[in-house]
Amino acid sequence: MGFAGLEIARSGMYVNERALSVTGHNVANVNTKGYARQQAMITTGPYLNLMRYQIGLGASIQETRQIRHLFLDNIYRNENTELGYWETRSKTFQEIQTILGDPMGDGLQNVLNQFWNAWQELSKEPDSLTVRALVRQRAEALVHQINHLGAQLDKLQEDLNQQIVLTIKQINDITKQIAELNIKIMQEEVCGDNANDYRDQRNLLLDELSKLADFEFTEMQNGDVQVTLGGYILVTKGEQINLVAGKSDINKMFFVPKIEGENIEVPVKSGVLRGLLESRGDVSGSIEGITDPAANPVPASANIVSDLKMRLNVLVNSLVTQVNNLHRSGKTLGNPPSDGEDFFVAINPAYPLEMGNIKLNDNLADLDNIVASKSGASGDNTIALAIANLRDNRVIADVSGMVSLDDYYQTIILIVGTGGSEAKKTAENQRTLVNSAEAQRQSIMGVSMDEEMSNMMRYKFAYSASSRAINVIDDMLETIITRMGLVGR
Repeated sequence: MGFAGLEIARSGMYVNERALSVTGHNVANVNTKGYARQQAMITTGPYLNLMRYQIGLGASIQETRQIRHLFLDNIYRNENTELGYWETRSKTFQEIQTILGDPMGDGLQNVLNQFWNAWQELSKEPDSLTVRALVRQRAEALVHQINHLGAQLDKLQEDLNQQIVLTIKQINDITKQIAELNIKIMQEEVCGDNANDYRDQRNLLLDELSKLADFEFTEMQNGDVQVTLGGYILVTKGEQINLVAGKSDINKMFFVPKIEGENIEVPVKSGVLRGLLESRGDVSGSIEGITDPAANPVPASANIVSDLKMRLNVLVNSLVTQVNNLHRSGKTLGNPPSDGEDFFVAINPAYPLEMGNIKLNDNLADLDNIVASKSGASGDNTIALAIANLRDNRVIADVSGMVSLDDYYQTIILIVGTGGSEAKKTAENQRTLVNSAEAQRQSIMGVSMDEEMSNMMRYKFAYSASSRAINVIDDMLETIITRMGLVGR
């Protein structure tokens, strides 16, 4: 019985020493990102059967358990995916609003107003060379603004395209690390050890990955995590399949995520990557191929930059076409007057009249060639007045019907403003949900210093008590061994 007592006390010292080590590990990692607190699961040891009764043989460490909540992990990652999507869209809208610049009064609308006003002034003085010079000046400013706006949106689209490439690379870097950790975890746990710290590293990577796209994570019985995207396995056990930035089937200049070695586009429904794909759009935004852009409303879609470019190009093409039609229908100021020409022409005639491909007719350097008159008679302002009135004429198709050029542009500004406001608000709401989910996770997996200090004192006293029990049993055994049988000698 004495030696059994020693074993009981020894087990008490051992399990409490182990528990103290786990507590110390928790305290040391209180500020480690992604760390989940651990707990030594202490259970009673085996029993010793002695005739008609049993004697317990102390305690043992069943396992060092990682305190996590799978359900909360899934909630956090799902909300994090949506956050990545809406943050990306919100950022794109902010950049577009900066490019358009209309809230500060230096955008396209201001230049358009000055252009219409110049024609209005010419209608008052149709024979004035001074006013004609003003018309040409304002037209040059309009052309510059249109082409510059197109160049900025092209640059934004190119930047988004490169961000897609970088995001795909980031995904590959993370999935590679997850595959490596899968191997380490399986190697540790197949021998009966725990791999909690490796699991923390892997879970942190899964959290990061969740923001990039709508990945699905499945943990297998052997401890590895299988990662899939759009139904395609990217990580299983220690194997990883890369995504590549492949050329889009719609636009060869654009990149989309594809499986390495196969020309298969991977469907992405949410996350940063989906936000970037929609922000850039699936098409260039050109009206090339559209027979009559002004009569074909741009259908609403989730795409941002490509849709905006197409709407602006419809506006520009309609404006240029209407002005050119009126300008050709009149007579110049020459003696004798000649037929009018196109006011705007294409830089490259092989492409449509749209942003980046517009200039003034070189012949307008001669101010007499700016048409204000229908007949060529002195004082005739018919054409100048008609062009000035284009501002309010319903000449362009919208989903609500025919609208004026100015109203159409205001609709574009409204779409951008509403879209930006919605994305920003949704991103803020989503950030609140992510923070709430993280707070719930931390309430379970986070290290509480008060709790750990309490555990530390509890295990310390238990260890001391077990140590004291060994001393007592040792004294008892010494008495039995050295003193029994000495009575009467």
